[in-house]
Amino acid sequence: MSTPREPSSPAKATGRLRSPPVVLVGFLLLLALVFLGSYALGAAVGPVGPATDSPSTTSPTPGTGHTHH
Repeated sequence: MSTPREPSSPAKATGRLRSPPVVLVGFLLLLALVFLGSYALGAAVGPVGPATDSPSTTSPTPGTGHTHH
């Protein structure tokens, strides 16, 4: 029966662990990619609801102060 070999250096023993700055940069990069993707999708789709039209196309109804569509 052979004896298990020990790692030659501590860096090789923890090779699967990442340092916190690398993980943080990866997370921030992923966050930025998700934000940019959602922004691009929203820009491609455009306004969703009828209340998102420009105020120049509506005029207040006389006496009520509410806009009339």
